[in-house]
Amino acid sequence: MPRRRQSSRRATGLGLTATVALLIATTQGLASAQSLARASGALPLAPTSLGATQASDGLQVEPASILYTGDGTGLLAGANVGNRKSGIAWTKWTSELALGTGFNQLNDCDPSCAGGKFHGYPVRIELWRPQTLAGTLVFTRMTIFYKKSRPPGDPRHYTFTDVHTANGGYGFGPPGELDYCTHTHGLKPAAGCQNIHSLP
Repeated sequence: MPRRRQSSRRATGLGLTATVALLIATTQGLASAQSLARASGALPLAPTSLGATQASDGLQVEPASILYTGDGTGLLAGANVGNRKSGIAWTKWTSELALGTGFNQLNDCDPSCAGGKFHGYPVRIELWRPQTLAGTLVFTRMTIFYKKSRPPGDPRHYTFTDVHTANGGYGFGPPGELDYCTHTHGLKPAAGCQNIHSLP
């Protein structure tokens, strides 16, 4: 009897060791799979600038900054525009939604845009509505929510639309008539239009 108990204990100990080893291997496998998914572009990408292409590494997961104007006067980044380490802090990036915080950096263009200074406004950033455009899975909407102060005349939140242009590039730009109701840059809101996604 005692011998059987000892062998039973040994078998249990071996089973526990094997289980732990299997859990470690599974965890490592999941981490590798997640890394591989990111590397292969399985998660939705976001354009880092207007006219961004995959060839120029302009479509990324968790980009440090997003330039949304063609002249460089407006971008989402960290607190310090000149410091590449000061970027958007992403807290979530899934197949459906990306969440982050950063600053909407706007150049005052005084006395000129080349000689102007950037002023940062703290924002919460949401990327959503993933779709395949021209064969690439990208987030097609980006909403920024001002956390405190905001530029004069700007609403508390604003949504950009990601479009694929004729020249093959992607980029976030002003929303179209059917996508947003306020701050439409002169476009007439659609009848019965309501602010999309979440509100501040």
